[in-house]
Amino acid sequence: MKRFASIAIFLMLAGCGYRPLGQGEVSNLPMTVKTIAMGRLKNRTLRPTIQPALKEALIGRFAADARIRVVEEGVADAILEGAIEGFGEDAIAFDAADTARRLRVTISFSFVVKDRMKDTVLLRDGVTGVAYFSAGPGIGSTRTAEDEATSRALTDLAGQVVNRVMDGI
Repeated sequence: MKRFASIAIFLMLAGCGYRPLGQGEVSNLPMTVKTIAMGRLKNRTLRPTIQPALKEALIGRFAADARIRVVEEGVADAILEGAIEGFGEDAIAFDAADTARRLRVTISFSFVVKDRMKDTVLLRDGVTGVAYFSAGPGIGSTRTAEDEATSRALTDLAGQVVNRVMDGI
């Protein structure tokens, strides 16, 4: 019975498209692209700290995937460039006094991946990172929750960028 269960689990995993992180081919870029560099990331918002945080999140997400290495621009096969187009906070739940208690952070990012040698666009896309937070009892706790949500939204955004670059999803 154990053998049957093991075979059934193996067949389910094989059929669902599951693969360990960092395994398989990159399906959305030419096979010649093995390295990528973080090019210029513009920030069109009034939040100066999100640009370096996004760059760090992108590098970390590419490193975690491990199918394409992040290298310096001068030796990379491809370059990712983009712009943080917007940062928004929307109240989505209110208390009895009509004060916002639950909020949504959204960060939009447009990007291109270029072949460094040919200077041609390999991919052009845009994504939006989203995270939620609850307002605290005071300004300090609300600001901390907002900062944590911004960090989660950037992590979400970086994951989406890497998924689009690697797999087209």
